[in-house]
Amino acid sequence: MCLTIPGKIKQILGKNAIIEVGKKNKEIKLNLLSDLKLGDWVLTLHDLAVEKISAQDAQKIINLYKYGQNK
Repeated sequence: MCLTIPGKIKQILGKNAIIEVGKKNKEIKLNLLSDLKLGDWVLTLHDLAVEKISAQDAQKIINLYKYGQNK
């Protein structure tokens, strides 16, 4: 099973980006996606963006992770 993590794009560096995941920044590759801009949310697998998602979907996923950590 693979777990994707939502992150918000803070900086675009060609085919890479810096995203905010929680309170940390992480560099990822954007090779699979196009038309991304600052502020977009993406699902990441390891260091690769695999899908663009809405801010609402990102928040739902983040809330689920938080709920699971409190169990």
